[in-house]
Amino acid sequence: MRILFITHPYPNYVPDLLLHGLRKLLQNRVIDYPKKDCLYQGCLGTGVSDESLLVKGWFPDDNDIDREDIKNKIRKDYFKYIIVDLRAFSYFFKNLYQGDLRSLLVLIDGEDIPQRISPGPYVICQRETDGSDFSIPLPMAIPEEIMQLIYSYDTMEKKYSIGFLGSYSPLCYERKNFIETIATHFPDSLLKTTPVPTDDNPMPQGRIGRIDYYKALQQCKVVLNIKGAGFDTFRFWENFCCNAVHLSQRMPLFIPHDFQENKDFLSFSTATEMITNVRKVLDGLINDREMILSSRERMIKYHLTTHRATYLLNKLKGYK
Repeated sequence: MRILFITHPYPNYVPDLLLHGLRKLLQNRVIDYPKKDCLYQGCLGTGVSDESLLVKGWFPDDNDIDREDIKNKIRKDYFKYIIVDLRAFSYFFKNLYQGDLRSLLVLIDGEDIPQRISPGPYVICQRETDGSDFSIPLPMAIPEEIMQLIYSYDTMEKKYSIGFLGSYSPLCYERKNFIETIATHFPDSLLKTTPVPTDDNPMPQGRIGRIDYYKALQQCKVVLNIKGAGFDTFRFWENFCCNAVHLSQRMPLFIPHDFQENKDFLSFSTATEMITNVRKVLDGLINDREMILSSRERMIKYHLTTHRATYLLNKLKGYK
């Protein structure tokens, strides 16, 4: 099986994580085209990355990746699947598409808000869906390399009751309200929100590097996830790797082999419910060790990027 993965140069969690999983499964039989340089440089999700945000070596190298004569290979049906980041949709149809494809064409919508995609000769996968819109639900997953990196700080001393370190923008106004509530009730919490990085300001004041970020989370008894512009955040997956109880805002999304509420993590919809759950953990009413171990077991079994890639390949067997 050979797969052509049409990329956009800007980092994008869902297609990038899928590409990571596919490359680990199928190695050089998965061709990223054009070569997505930022992944090999260590970028992960953040489009504007200060050096301290990079994770060198998280993405497999591109040894023996044959990017020659792609247009002719498409014409000769060299690839079983052609997977396209929706951001590269126009590039593909303008530069590579030649009609009458025998390869199955797959579009990946990894945007915060589901995009309106006209019907066409392709399968649609979406990040932000509950599975009722005829697309294939494709949430994020965690690279094993990142999971092991977070695990390496498991023995950090617990200094904070609950932690949330993230960005804010007008698209995620709820974060501000929840964070202010946490700060009022738990003065020993670790809370910090900073603007989203830009080209002019790639490292906003208060933002910390990735290693320091993971160390800080591992010093918390509870780690918090609040929706951003979309519900499926990379923080959701990172938190499950922490040696801490994960408390997450409920998400109306379909996740294959989903984590189980009150077994693998705690969830909330309102500020009152959020505070109540934090108190349960701090008062010892939750078996935190059992919950952490359960969530990690499910993560390792179902939610590495290789699992997400396998899930999609199995779904695609039902087409064409």
